[in-house]
Amino acid sequence: MIIVAIAGGTGSGKTTLANNLISHYNKIKTEYICLDSYYKDHSNMSLKERSKINFDHPDSIDFDLFYQQIIKYKNGNSIKIPSYSYKRHKRLKKKINVKRADLLIIDGILILLKKNIRDFFDLSIFLNVGSDLRLKRRIKRDVIERARNENDIEERFNKMIKPMHKKYVESYCKFADIVLDENYDLKIIKDKIDYLLDGNYK
Repeated sequence: MIIVAIAGGTGSGKTTLANNLISHYNKIKTEYICLDSYYKDHSNMSLKERSKINFDHPDSIDFDLFYQQIIKYKNGNSIKIPSYSYKRHKRLKKKINVKRADLLIIDGILILLKKNIRDFFDLSIFLNVGSDLRLKRRIKRDVIERARNENDIEERFNKMIKPMHKKYVESYCKFADIVLDENYDLKIIKDKIDYLLDGNYK
């Protein structure tokens, strides 16, 4: 099994890249995990209180659970990962079943933060996209998918997301195997994955 990690700031195109790879490798068993699924459970708090949480700070992620589940997965087991509601800022009761696969794609803004987690990855990619474009994409997504106000999105971006990106996300791109801008050639990534898959199954 090959594990590919996709990192980068909010709006950098991580999920788009993941979906493109899943479509391309549709003839092999491929699974996907988003690190956002591992936001800590704050269901004991009110929605107003949960809305104030800085979800771009490492403390918002349950890295221990993520680590334990990836260990279990690498040992040949299917796993049931958490599911998370972005609209209500809370973990849901239902779980997502991730079956054994030949290729596992994981994305997340903080996926390269911890060494014990980086060690899982056969290939790590960092999408280095400018903040103006990322904000534009974030506004478009959150207005449509999460019913949020444009002014609130921009305020959160400048007060929380941008400082956390500079402190935690940007500085960890040095651990990526490949760093790409928004005009990357998908073939570069496919060639790397093909090489890994070929070596893994000879």
